[in-house]
Amino acid sequence: MASPAVFPLSCVVQQYAWGKTGSSSEVARLLASSDPSVQISEDQPYAELWMGAHPRGDAKILGSQKTLGQWIAENQDCLGSKVKAAFHGKLPFLFKVLSVETALSIQAHPDKELAEKLHLQAPQHYPDANHKPEMAIALTSFQGLCGFRPLEEIVAFLQKVPEFRFLIGDAAAAQLQQSVGSDSQAVASALRRCFSQLMTSEKKAVVEQLDRLVMRISQQVCAGNHMEDVLGELLLQLHQEYPGDIGCFAIYFLNVLTLKPGEAMFLEANVPHAYLKGGPWLCR
Repeated sequence: MASPAVFPLSCVVQQYAWGKTGSSSEVARLLASSDPSVQISEDQPYAELWMGAHPRGDAKILGSQKTLGQWIAENQDCLGSKVKAAFHGKLPFLFKVLSVETALSIQAHPDKELAEKLHLQAPQHYPDANHKPEMAIALTSFQGLCGFRPLEEIVAFLQKVPEFRFLIGDAAAAQLQQSVGSDSQAVASALRRCFSQLMTSEKKAVVEQLDRLVMRISQQVCAGNHMEDVLGELLLQLHQEYPGDIGCFAIYFLNVLTLKPGEAMFLEANVPHAYLKGGPWLCR
């Protein structure tokens, strides 16, 4: 008897702390609607629903003892000849739904070459050797950081946000400003230096400068003044979620994107990004 073309899956949920809790999470609601045996805990986060055959989240076929990964291994023709050959008989993507309550950490996924190297070095941390570009499609209003801003914008922030400039340092800031209009190698070198300066800043200095910036922006809000920094509200939100975290300053380096339902963004390998709030579909 031929295998069915379509069958229901019981998918794996990742309960990361940044996820929305209980039935407020679209992930939890989708899980419950697809598998009646699931009981939702209202005090637990439901961050990601994984629909795929990833080693850390292989979906189960309802009414069967098999996982999706096992079924694909036994039915290789389902992948098509090109995908089967290119990805050694494995499903080459992971389809997800995310429900984001608080900001995720800033991250960048490796390209194919680096992914293969990391997999060989530490397979327990990198269970597959594939690169991980991402396509995120918003189901609700969704906010995230993606890629470095135009150089001129970063330079402008260094000039008008003294707390940001303090952590970068005058020398690195000057190098970045001088690189405007230069070749891509010079720009990349200056940008790398500035970003490294920020991310390696001493914790005490980060906390002090962030407290000063938060106080200044809060005073502007209380006074009803138009904020000098249009990103002030976002910074206050991030600081409330992660007090003293160096990642709060990343909004001056990275593009802030707000997607409406149906809009999407693509993240190439090696592109720094972070999801801040909302619920995109995500396909890796």
